[in-house]
Amino acid sequence: MPNDLWPSNIADANLVTPLAVLKEQAALLGAKTQQLVTGEVTTETSGNLFVHHFYLVAPTLRYRYELFRVTHGLSFYPLNVLYLNDTHSMKSEAEFQDKLKEIFSATHTVTTVQSMLAQVRA
Repeated sequence: MPNDLWPSNIADANLVTPLAVLKEQAALLGAKTQQLVTGEVTTETSGNLFVHHFYLVAPTLRYRYELFRVTHGLSFYPLNVLYLNDTHSMKSEAEFQDKLKEIFSATHTVTTVQSMLAQVRA
């Protein structure tokens, strides 16, 4: 019998990842626009960092616009959001969600989505 030195609760994590939060918001945008403009999240790694790109997508136009980018380490927080060439640091999931709400309701974001919708409907 092997000598198992791992704790019994090693796989009991039920953490909410920044990626899960972003994917949920991407899906909600599509629902609000009848899928005419959707959100898309892609992820890559750079060294020890995870880099998530949040795109606004108009599928019928084959058009993608990067709205912001999120970077974090394996422990999620702190994380950084790059939006309109400004980097914002968040120390918790609550701060991250507050920043996302601010970005999604910003004039720049609303105007961009509305412009994309107008192009799709033209």
